[in-house]
Order: sequence, then C-alpha cells, then structure tokens
Amino acid sequence: LNWQNRDMRQAVYTMINWWLDKGIDGFRIDAISHINKDQSFADLPNPLGMPYVPSFDMHMNVEGIHAYLEELKDETFSKYDIMTVGEANGVSPEEADLWVGEENGKMNMVFQFEHMDLWRADAEKGVDVVKLKQVLTKWQKGLEATGWNALYLENHDKVRSVSLWGDEEQYWKESAKSLAMMYFFMQGTPFIYQGQEIGMTNVQFPDISDYDDVATKNMYEMQLASGKTHEEIMEVIWNSSRDNSRTPMQWTNEQNGGFSNQSPWFGVNPNYADINVASQEQDEDSILNFYKRMIQIRKMEETLIYGAYDLILPEDMKVYAYTRTLGDEQFLIVTNLKGETAEIDTDIILHSDNMLLGNYATMHHEGTELELRPFEARLYRVR
Repeated sequence: LNWQNRDMRQAVYTMINWWLDKGIDGFRIDAISHINKDQSFADLPNPLGMPYVPSFDMHMNVEGIHAYLEELKDETFSKYDIMTVGEANGVSPEEADLWVGEENGKMNMVFQFEHMDLWRADAEKGVDVVKLKQVLTKWQKGLEATGWNALYLENHDKVRSVSLWGDEEQYWKESAKSLAMMYFFMQGTPFIYQGQEIGMTNVQFPDISDYDDVATKNMYEMQLASGKTHEEIMEVIWNSSRDNSRTPMQWTNEQNGGFSNQSPWFGVNPNYADINVASQEQDEDSILNFYKRMIQIRKMEETLIYGAYDLILPEDMKVYAYTRTLGDEQFLIVTNLKGETAEIDTDIILHSDNMLLGNYATMHHEGTELELRPFEARLYRVR
C-alpha cells in the first residue's frame, strides 16, 4: 500500500473503524514497521553478488514512519477501548516510548524480533543462552518504566520452538515446558502460538511440492540451481521453513488430527497420533496442562505481572534465571535450557515447600545451590 496517498490512508481508517464499531477488541497489526518507504530508490550494496538483495533497509522502520502511525492512532485506535499489538521488526528498546509509551506510543505492545534473530537456518540446533538473556533482558529493562512487552516464543514465520531450541526427541516434554516457563513469567503479556501449548514439532515432508511457503519454494529452486542436491536442500527446509509452524492444529488422533474430515489446505504433521489436544487434556503431566497451571499462577500473583524483572547468573551458558519483585514479594524463575545437568548457586535461599511449579518431580531441598536436570524448570516463591 502507498501510505503517501491520503485517499488510501482514509480508506484504511474507514475499514478499521468499521470493524471497531462492530465491537472487536483490537488488532494485531502485521508488518507495521514497514509501511514507510525510502523514496530515493537507491541501489543497495551487493558485495556477495547475490541475484536478489534484501530490501529491508529501504522500508523497515524508515525515518518518517511516526507521522503515519500518529495519524493512524488518532483516526482509529484512540477512539476505542481496545488492545493493539504491532509486528515491529527493526524497532529497538530505545525507541519504545514512540511505539508503546503511555503518552507518545501508537499502540499497546509490539512484537520485537531480536531474540528470533539469534536463530539462523544454517546454525546448530539449540540456543545461545547468554545471548538470549542479553536480548530479552534488554527489552525487559528497556520497557520497564516506559511500555509493555509482548512475550512470545513462536509465530507463523518461524519454526517450532521445541524443535529449534529444545529437544523434540529425548526431552520433548521437558524442553517444551522449560522454554515455556522461561518466557511466560516475564513482565509483559505472554502470547501462545497455536500448537505451542501441546509441543507441536517441525515436520519433514519428503518433497518440495508438499510445501506451500513461497520463500521455501524460491530457496529450493535457487539452491538447486547452485548445485545442491534435493536431499541437502530438504534437510535445510526441515529445519528452517516457515511451513513448520503452519501445519493444521492437532486436536485428536483421528483423521487429519481432528482438524477436518476433508483434506486440509496443507499437510498434517504425521505425529498427530501422539501429539494432540485430546490426549494431553487427559494427562495431568502434559505440556497443555503445564501451560494451564502457568496461566492460573500468573493470574493469582500480581508480582508475576507487575513486578520488576532482574536477571541473575548472566554468564551461565545453560541456565536462564531471573526474579520478579513487587514490594515485599519475590519469585524466582530458573530454567535449564540445555539437555545436560546444570549446577548453579542462586545466592537465594530456596525451599522445596515454596516451589510452586516444576517439570520434574523433586525431593526435599533447602539452600542456595541447585542441580538442575536436563531442561529442568522451577518456579519458587522466595518471600
């Protein structure tokens, strides 16, 4: 859309207000940081001699965007009691006040992409825990007195978190729960992408014709032309395609995962027989019920919503741990994000009687030191 065209903008505002007048509660605004374009149309550098050069520098958070965002807010959002969250690639915490500040912000929350950028298609599986802590802590502290974070692990443009940063084979359940607890109790509003709450995994369809994403298909043709084999390219696709997160929701172990008795638009992950909502509803130890318990605890404890976030053990290469503090209350969230044992000293006296949630059965313990099993996660009330 040409946002320089006032008639176009007014048509968009009319459409938005039509929906808001119907009573909807808000909008998730896709790619909102890309609406302003650099009008110089200059060529971008291409030192690698690629056939196509990414264009982000010409349209991602380009100077002048806030004039459009301010008008959008004034003409629509500000007139209603709604919630707005914008997909805002390229936005930094330093700009938070202009995007989500109480006075100057244009929306309530933004999805930032920095922690997603820690992953690359050609990288080893697993997460750089130290870098993850640095990025998420920067956003937690950067918005602490300014705005409100949108917390998430998965979306429609990335692969499944348990396949990417967890271990979908040996520690499928444990790693899905550990990743969940890691982000869920931070300051902000947690978002759960469909299927994440049951630990849905990446899929391995055998042929490129089984895939729907245009970026995946284009990559396949380019890699094939460069001399890569079908088998080599499919290995990359299995680990990187956006279609991994776009398979139909797995409701039951029946045909097509219970999504439909007709053929869906896209293939169903064959593991729906084992990973589905119906089976997890009946299993008290399931990933789904773990998410339900986290939601319940979060709703009961104001400190886990509004409390200050403070990182501990910043250099630990396995464990992501932080506290949430409000007045005299404090909680500790500690998550091992690796498939091996981790030994830590929290400098906080912990007691098993004050452990509210975990993904392993634990014995009686008291003290500052913990030995965490692979992908173990614990939530403690400290005081």
